Amino acid sequence: MRIAQSLLAAAVSMAAFAAPAVAAPPPNDPYLASSPIDRAEFTTTVDTTEATTQPDLFNPSRDGLPLGGGSSENTACKGAIFGKTVWYDLPPRFSGGVELSATAAFPVAVAVYEWNDASQITRMVDCTTSPGPLRLVLAGKRNYTVQVGGVGAAGGPIAFKADVFFDKDDDGSLDELDKCPEVAGIERFGGCPPELKVTPALSWAPAGNGIEISRLAVDRVPKGAKLVVKCKGCGSQTVRAKKQGRVVFNKLAGKTVRAGANIELLVTLGKTGKSTYKFGATGSYFKWPVKASGLGARQSRCIAVGTASKLESCK
Repeated sequence: MRIAQSLLAAAVSMAAFAAPAVAAPPPNDPYLASSPIDRAEFTTTVDTTEATTQPDLFNPSRDGLPLGGGSSENTACKGAIFGKTVWYDLPPRFSGGVELSATAAFPVAVAVYEWNDASQITRMVDCTTSPGPLRLVLAGKRNYTVQVGGVGAAGGPIAFKADVFFDKDDDGSLDELDKCPEVAGIERFGGCPPELKVTPALSWAPAGNGIEISRLAVDRVPKGAKLVVKCKGCGSQTVRAKKQGRVVFNKLAGKTVRAGANIELLVTLGKTGKSTYKFGATGSYFKWPVKASGLGARQSRCIAVGTASKLESCK
């Protein structure tokens, strides 16, 4: 519930009989008194016979007072006019999928809006007046409200249903199918960050005061990864992996590297290029120091998600 409206109670007592109750609008008739969709499988029935539409969405206020200052209530959906509306809120800062449906003895409009921290509606996401469900994928951890009303301002009992599929990490993989629901990832990695545990192999032979590169290959490279190798005296080569598997740097074969230089290899899967990963770079960095006696021990570092230029010890 965004802002709760105060309840107003009145009773009239008479000696012989009680006055008949006066029909009232549903509790979630005002926009500021929307009902929360608080379950993954939410169902409810509401009678909109006495429901209204609001010239000012901030009237009444949370206390039932004419606060004012809000926009007028929308009553149009793709050419159809509707009215006698009620309101429901999706969970705050929501990301995920929803399937919304409303059935009655008359056509019903269902509209979804985004609203800001000041409770102002900022845009309509989508709407429908068809009998079938409205299916949406909502991203960005934003606030959404649902408006339900009869086409042609018809009123009466409406059965409203909302199936909610959460995506807590907002990565596009719904939690039920996400192997890493708390960490942003990509679908082809099961909703997890891509593992970039590549394995390089460098073959060489002694060559004067240094080495001659025979072959440099990298295994377990995911599709879309970028590989860059460079060293003083052998230049550099950049390769974009077109498929998963092994990458061979053929331009380095036969190149000589003198003692004191380093052979450096950087493998990244980032948010640019052909990669579908959009949450920051992840990768591996390798360095081989060249000595007069041959090749020194390989040094390895990792690039963690969200730290595209920071090298850290691999865990």
